[in-house]
Amino acid sequence: MAAADPATRFPFTEARLRDWPTPANGRVRLKDAGCPGLCLYVSPKVTDKLGKVANNPKQFYFYAKQNGRPVEYRLGVFPTLTVEEARRKVKTEVAPDPAAAAQARRTIREESTLAELWDWFKRHHMPSLRASTVRRYEDSWRLHLLPMLGSKRLSAIRRGDVQSMADTLAKDCGNGAGRHACAVLSAMYHAAAKDDALAYKGDIPTAGIRRPKVASRARFLQPGELPTFLRALSEEPEPWRLFWTCCLFVGLRRGNVASARWTDIALDLGQWLVPEERSKTGAMLTVPIPGPVLERLQEWKAALPNRLLEANEARRKLLARGDAGVRDRLPEMTEAEMAEAGLYVFPSALVPGKPTASLHIVDPKASWRRLLLRAKLANLRPHDLRRSIGSWMALGGVGLPIIGAALGHKDQRSTQVYARLNDGAVRAAMNRATDAMLAAGSAGEQSDKTDTTAARPLPAPAGG
Repeated sequence: MAAADPATRFPFTEARLRDWPTPANGRVRLKDAGCPGLCLYVSPKVTDKLGKVANNPKQFYFYAKQNGRPVEYRLGVFPTLTVEEARRKVKTEVAPDPAAAAQARRTIREESTLAELWDWFKRHHMPSLRASTVRRYEDSWRLHLLPMLGSKRLSAIRRGDVQSMADTLAKDCGNGAGRHACAVLSAMYHAAAKDDALAYKGDIPTAGIRRPKVASRARFLQPGELPTFLRALSEEPEPWRLFWTCCLFVGLRRGNVASARWTDIALDLGQWLVPEERSKTGAMLTVPIPGPVLERLQEWKAALPNRLLEANEARRKLLARGDAGVRDRLPEMTEAEMAEAGLYVFPSALVPGKPTASLHIVDPKASWRRLLLRAKLANLRPHDLRRSIGSWMALGGVGLPIIGAALGHKDQRSTQVYARLNDGAVRAAMNRATDAMLAAGSAGEQSDKTDTTAARPLPAPAGG
């Protein structure tokens, strides 16, 4: 029977409620016309093996809407709780005060939506974040948070809404997308709670939810993959050949290599410096440059002015041909622009047909695709090159603190992914144990043969 059926709304009396039949299936909600919000739920009877009723088929509830959401409060079981007692509990214990309810509704109407909180968060908190972090926050907001929760009031977003969003994103877009969306949402709410101007006092809906798990990636270039990768790398044009070489053997993050200036590299000391403002951890990082890479960088620095002149000459020829749009996309560089481009290790001016607002290279995707196709490698990402140098150090028996220092890990937990490869002591111990077990097995087998020979009867004499 539907809840809107007039037959289910009437003034409650003891006799009428007692005589109301229990349904065979489903649940019926009766509404008291004499007390708004008072309901009686009538459920099917459930009996145990002995035939006794195992549930309470008739129960009083108070039903209302708060913040636009239906809520229910259980009052008691009928007929243990009488109609008059149920009405009294509604009026004295659970029914909201009209004035307080009106004020609560006004507060909700005046409360910011999540989209308004995002605008405030973007103005006041995101300028202090790294550019790559800002891009990830904006992508998560635009693709996931805005369409799913953007129009809701802050206090109207519950844990169930966030859990549903996280589960949906994990299923449709991957665990990483769901986990990062929860992290962005949590950062927004905590910023609103700490700020004196907003002074958000509600619950943080991301607290206590089950966030999608993202497994720690451990992929690196295996011994059988290195020859093919290096051959493919040798066929890649500059500046990408040297760029990926530095990513692989120096072990810096891709963005740090791309944005490096010559002032960051001490060629005489063989050190690569990442300043605080461009370091992920916010601390200055100094990494030794391996000998072969150092030689390549010295040659590259000497040849860079001529390479920039050649790139500018190629632009001049395009302009002379009068190709439409070339003047706007790739104008001829002035001497000042050439000098400024030469400050970077990998100037963007060297990449033909790729105009960019940045003076250094920023988009290695096309080069990376060519490398993978040429090397016939799958499931390899640019960041796996950084993990490769750490993995090969671990395979060589280098301790985790040294690996963490080489890779610039601020937290040693980030270095634990290499612990599974740094197994020299464990491997030696297992080899010794294996040799001892095999030796004991061989000695036992020899002993068995000796015992069998001693017990064997002597041959009978000839003609005996």
